Amino acid sequence: MTTADDSRAAGNALGQELSLRVVLFHEAVAAHLGLNATEHKILSLIARSPGTSPGELAAHTGLSNPAITKVVHRLTGLGHVERRRDAADGRRYSLHVAPGHRRDLARLFSPMVEAMNALVEEMDAAERAAVTRWVGSTIDILRRSTEELTRARQASGEAGGTAE
Repeated sequence: MTTADDSRAAGNALGQELSLRVVLFHEAVAAHLGLNATEHKILSLIARSPGTSPGELAAHTGLSNPAITKVVHRLTGLGHVERRRDAADGRRYSLHVAPGHRRDLARLFSPMVEAMNALVEEMDAAERAAVTRWVGSTIDILRRSTEELTRARQASGEAGGTAE
């Protein structure tokens, strides 16, 4: 095996472990909130884009409109999300994270955020630049790969995703 092969194998192992740990962390957060992983990630999207609509969520995630409706109904029922009617068109509504949910998330994420901040503070500028480049590139690769998989699924005629 060459050095390049060793580097690829090490990179693949590291990427798989990172992916696993991110998923397991978010599963644990979701469980604390009484949610499944899909509901938790939809909630994160709403938090990042206050005022988003269910249609926008469906377009952004690739989930079907009925799946998004089911998730939004559950999130509002649990008090994590508020629906607000559109003043111009009462048939439409936007989604906003409830204030109590923001406090819950801050409490759950605080230990990890503090540990991550301490880790970054230990790095010099070159290390931070390398990590930033790697993470940013990884996000771009994941975004493109997700879009490709979604297009391939849609092209094959599969139904949109479900929330279950």
